Amino acid sequence: MKVNILGTEYSFEHDTEELTKLGNDGIYQQYSKRIAVREVSDMLDETDDMKAKRLRYNEVCRHEAIHAFFGEAGLEQYNEDEMLVSFLAINFPKMDELFKKQGWLGLDGGD
Repeated sequence: MKVNILGTEYSFEHDTEELTKLGNDGIYQQYSKRIAVREVSDMLDETDDMKAKRLRYNEVCRHEAIHAFFGEAGLEQYNEDEMLVSFLAINFPKMDELFKKQGWLGLDGGD
């Protein structure tokens, strides 16, 4: 699958085997324009239910995409800041909900 990050196409793929070897749930490769994440079923522990696995999967996808956004924007100093990237990945759904509720995503100004 391809995803568009600020006008640049990235391959998006599942690669549990590679990521297990690296000890990661996801990876962003700036120069090869690649994002890879574990399969949903391979997230967390085998004792976790699919809802928890899906929540983690979505968070990891957002996390790696945010890395790509920073990289494409030329903001390498933020791209290396795992705390900032994780903060945005974890809190983006809450931010999105507020922005939608207030009408702050469109051109209408949310009056």
